Amino acid sequence: NNCNVEKMTEYGIPVFNTPGANANAVKELVVCALLLASRGILEGANHMKDLHQQGTAKERIEKDKALFGGQELVNKTLGVVGL
Repeated sequence: NNCNVEKMTEYGIPVFNTPGANANAVKELVVCALLLASRGILEGANHMKDLHQQGTAKERIEKDKALFGGQELVNKTLGVVGL
């Protein structure tokens, strides 16, 4: 909707409209993001990266891993609105 098709054609750049072409990939990534968020995976990975840069990862890993346990999804309902 934001592409000047006439201008692109003038420059010889093909423009295609492919609605729904990547719908399955988007759905899979949303489910992946839900799982990552529920377990705090990205926060934990970033925390470990910071500890590594500080040179304290080995000393802190056992103590800090409890900070990023996240939530188990058993008997829980997750929802996606607007997909």
